Amino acid sequence: MAGRVWLLTEENGLGLSGISGVLEGAPGPGESVGGDAIIRLGRGAGDSDPRLGQAREAWVWNEKANEVASLEAEEWERRLRREGFVASLPESAESGAPGGARRSGRRLRPERSLLPGVWGAGIGADRNAMESGFRVSVFGLGTALVVPSPIEFRRPLELERRLARASARALYVLGLDSGTVWWRVGRDGRLGAITDLSPWLVEEGEEWNLLLAEGLEAFALQWRKEALEPVRVRLGADPEFVLLSPEGKIVPASRYLPKRGSAGCDSMRVGGTIRWPLGELRPQPAEEPRELAASIRRLLSLAAERTSGAAVRFRAGAAPVRGMPLGGHLHVSGAALTGERLRALDNAVALPLRLLEPAEANRRRPRYGSLGDFRPKSHGGFEYRTPPSWLVSPLLARGTLALAKLAAEHSRQLAGNRPLDEDGMRDAFYEGDREKLLEGAERIYRSIQSTPAYARYREDVDPLFRAIREGRHWDEATDLRSKWRIPHVPVPDR
Repeated sequence: MAGRVWLLTEENGLGLSGISGVLEGAPGPGESVGGDAIIRLGRGAGDSDPRLGQAREAWVWNEKANEVASLEAEEWERRLRREGFVASLPESAESGAPGGARRSGRRLRPERSLLPGVWGAGIGADRNAMESGFRVSVFGLGTALVVPSPIEFRRPLELERRLARASARALYVLGLDSGTVWWRVGRDGRLGAITDLSPWLVEEGEEWNLLLAEGLEAFALQWRKEALEPVRVRLGADPEFVLLSPEGKIVPASRYLPKRGSAGCDSMRVGGTIRWPLGELRPQPAEEPRELAASIRRLLSLAAERTSGAAVRFRAGAAPVRGMPLGGHLHVSGAALTGERLRALDNAVALPLRLLEPAEANRRRPRYGSLGDFRPKSHGGFEYRTPPSWLVSPLLARGTLALAKLAAEHSRQLAGNRPLDEDGMRDAFYEGDREKLLEGAERIYRSIQSTPAYARYREDVDPLFRAIREGRHWDEATDLRSKWRIPHVPVPDR
C-alpha cells in the first residue's frame, strides 16, 4: 500500500517511537514499498543494505549519506562553494572526511559575503569582530533546531530562521534530506561560514526529540494524503521587470508604480540604502497555468497604463541590466514542501530555463539563481526562488508555469530520473556545459511526457523543449510589451 512511512529505528539511537503514521523498523523481505518513504536518520544502513536495495520505487531519505560521508573535505567544500556557500571544513581523524568529528577553528573571511538570497546583498563584517558557533539539526526542509539559541543577536528569530533554511539547503544540495550543520557567524549576524557538516543527526535532548517527532508525524500525514489523493496545487508568482530610459539608464519603478498592489514595485538595497527600482507583478494564485498567465498579462497592461507617456522600455529576463538580476519566483500551495518536490522543480523548471537563458545570464550565479532556493510562506505553501524573470514573453511564461505545475503535482513520478541528482550535471549547470545539459534536458523531458498531466499542458511545454533543441535563447533586449502585444509607443535608443 503506497503512502507508508518507515523509520529505521534500530540505526538512529534517538529513542523515537509511537509516532502516529510512522512504521518502526524495516519492510519485510520482498515487501512492496512502491510509493512509500523510508527514513534514514543514523549510520546503521549501508548503501548495500537489502532494505534499501528493494526500495527503488520508494523515497529513501539520505540514500546518498554513505557516499557523501566518504568524500574528502576538499570535495565537500568545492560542492558547497559551487552552490553559493562559504565553507571551511575540517578533516576527521578517522577517514579524512568531515562529519562532526572536529570543528574548524578558522576565522571567517569577511571579504566574502555568504548565502546569496538568504543573508542579503552587500554584507560585510569587521575583521576583528567576534564570532559565534551554532549547530543546526535538520529534518527535511521545515524542521530544525539551532543550538545555542542566538539570543544575543539583534534579531535572534530572524537569524534562527536563516540558519535553519540555509542549513536545510546545504544538506539538500549535497543530495541529503536530514543531518547536522555547524556554523561560525559574525557578530552582526550577516556573515557566516559552514565549518562542519554531517549526514547524520547527532542532536540529543527532549526539545529536539519533540521537534523531530512532530516533523515526522507531519510528514507522514502529508505523505499519506498525497499518496491517496491526487495532488492539486495552486500557483502564484511575483515576476520582476525593470524600466529603462532611452539612454539605457534604470528608471526607478517607484516613480510610476505603488509599493503595494498587484502591479507595483519591489525594493533592493543599494549601497546600504533601500531603493525601489524594480517593477513586480503580484497576480492572484490560480490552479491553471494559463489562468495565471492571463492574470499576469492584465497586470502588465495595468503597469503599462501607469507609465503611459513615459519614455521607458520594459525589460525582463535573468539580467537585462548588468548588476541587477531579476527573479521570477513561483509560489506553490496545496502540496507539502519536501526535498523530493524541490528536486522535481529544479529538474523540470530550472534545468530547461538554464538552456534557454542567454550566456551572460550566468553572471548572477551562485549569488542568485542557485538550485534549491526556497522560502516557506506564512500561508502554508512555499516560494521557489531559483527561476529568473520569465516575463520575457507569454510563450516562456506559460511554459514555465506549466512545468512548475507538472513538477509540483508529479514529483513522485519524476523522482526516478532527475539529472541534477548527479554531481556532474550540477557542475554543468553552474559552468554552462551545454552538451551535458542538453542530455539532461532530454531525460527530464521524457520523464515529464510520462506524467498523467502532460497531455493537458503539452501545448505550453513542448515549445520550450523545441526551442532548446534548436539552440534558441530568449532576448532580454526587447521591450516585453511587444511580445505580450500590449499597446505602447516604442522608445528608440539614444
